[in-house]
Amino acid sequence: MINWEYWYIFPASVIIAMTANATGFSGGVFFQPFFYFGLNVPLINSIATGIATETLGMTSGAWRYAKQKMLDRTQITSLLLYIFLGVFLGLFVFSYLPAPWLRLIVGLVVFAVATYQMGLALKNRFGFKTHLRPGFAKKYWLVFLSAGCFSACTGTGVAEVSQPMLEQKGKLTNLRANATAVFLEACADWLISLFNLTWGNISLDVLLFSGTGVIIGAQLGAKYAYLLPAKLLKVVFSVALLSVSLFYLYTFVVYLYPSSAL
Repeated sequence: MINWEYWYIFPASVIIAMTANATGFSGGVFFQPFFYFGLNVPLINSIATGIATETLGMTSGAWRYAKQKMLDRTQITSLLLYIFLGVFLGLFVFSYLPAPWLRLIVGLVVFAVATYQMGLALKNRFGFKTHLRPGFAKKYWLVFLSAGCFSACTGTGVAEVSQPMLEQKGKLTNLRANATAVFLEACADWLISLFNLTWGNISLDVLLFSGTGVIIGAQLGAKYAYLLPAKLLKVVFSVALLSVSLFYLYTFVVYLYPSSAL
């Protein structure tokens, strides 16, 4: 029987997925704090459910981008190899690291990604190539391995790290970098979510509404991404990410020093 308690997650998920797939970010960075702080879902379950939600959304978006022939397939296999190795490392960390320290990692990773993306957007720095140059994956293997690790233990990493790397270091056009980052995230998320499902970490009642919403939103975001101003989206997304990261860091400080709570 369907639990309609979380019906309002559906429209929110559509909007988040539209923005995420249009900009090359993973919606999990918004879903996990929403589930954790808004719905009081335990941190482990909120991260796992956020990843499961973005798994469906990123898969939907990647399929649309593939149909539009926007993916750069030249080094996909190599990039995925390093990302998957990072995922296995991240799953180990996720299984053993206490929840407060997970909040610290999430906060630091999101803060770093947000400030980096904000700087790039304000400088109007975008790529111009249609394919990565030879040896790109081999040169930056450690970055993509780290991205996989962060995604597995925090729900944030592959898309957020891949998009600027593909666009700034690989010089891909904004849309091709977005599309390829979405595809890489989708592949990593399936592996992560299979483990989380086996471990019973995913809240299926929440996923029913969030997953349905992101499937629809991702299609819209990928289809109409070319109509949206890349700079504006990156700035708005970066500001939102900064807010999320600062809140996570605040909760970690409160954990260490309870007297500092506002």
